[in-house]
Amino acid sequence: MKVLLRLSSTILAVGVTAFTPSFQKGPLSISSRSSKTRFSASVSDSTGADIKDNTDSNDDLFKVNIALTREVDKNDKLRKVIDEHPTKKILASALTVNLVELPSIEHAVGPDLESFEKLVQCDEDNSAGLSKYDYIVITSPESAKVFADVLKKSDDSHGDAIQKINSQKVQIAAVGKATKKTLTDLGIDVNFVPSKADGETLGKELPPVDKVKLNRILYPASLKAANTIKDTLESRKDASFTVTRFNTYDTVAVKYTDDQMDVIMDDIQVACFGSPSSVDSWLKNVDRILGIEDLSDEDKKKAPGSNGYVVAVCIGNTTAKRCLESGRWNAME
Repeated sequence: MKVLLRLSSTILAVGVTAFTPSFQKGPLSISSRSSKTRFSASVSDSTGADIKDNTDSNDDLFKVNIALTREVDKNDKLRKVIDEHPTKKILASALTVNLVELPSIEHAVGPDLESFEKLVQCDEDNSAGLSKYDYIVITSPESAKVFADVLKKSDDSHGDAIQKINSQKVQIAAVGKATKKTLTDLGIDVNFVPSKADGETLGKELPPVDKVKLNRILYPASLKAANTIKDTLESRKDASFTVTRFNTYDTVAVKYTDDQMDVIMDDIQVACFGSPSSVDSWLKNVDRILGIEDLSDEDKKKAPGSNGYVVAVCIGNTTAKRCLESGRWNAME
């Protein structure tokens, strides 16, 4: 078991946190289904619905099936990191790593999107629109894309909205490098990135435009995003901040098919999570297939296989925290 954990966290990249299942039975197995650690698979599609047993060939290889749970078309970077990792290449004669795409969330329109679009349309008036803000805070690649789409939608009446926002006094703050890259690729200049990619650090480090006057922050966000940025900024003592939040998009759980759930429960050893929402969706699907949806949270934790019999590998502290708070995993020692 420890070999699998160390290997997984090494191959999956720097900065991830791995967690063991909270119901581990023994030192060498993920669950009572010991066959799960010996399963060899070849992925014939990107949905995880068609993994074929190859245990008759190359039986001496150590096999690891890894689920990539980010949204459709957003697993390419992680897939490349895993495929090109030196550890995987060094152990190629003894290790088979199979990557199975099982997106656990998808995006939907947020309740405040229409209001946010109207705000952008008002930008010609200095008393309204984006012009009255000192910062626009963007906290995810998806938020960046929604923001850019809204700007482009306003092009008909205001010309090149992206070029215009780059020339205005309002500054753009991105929560991390991935969000900054998305904004930059979309043509939007980024003025600030915190030292650590999380909302609390951004809230603490965002430099005030004016230490005397009120700093106005516009925050287009996911409906499910915590209020960490707003709370941190508005509680600062070195300057005054006020945050206006618009929930421009939402993340909703994907309901896995029964075939996909068979793959998860029987064949996947490691699941990669990139957001708290992906963790919640994964557990919601597991609860459904186990028939424990109506149990209390405490009783769900006690159910065998209540996390899908997988090791969790998390990208980001917020995601790792959600795994631990669920009580379905224990931190790796």
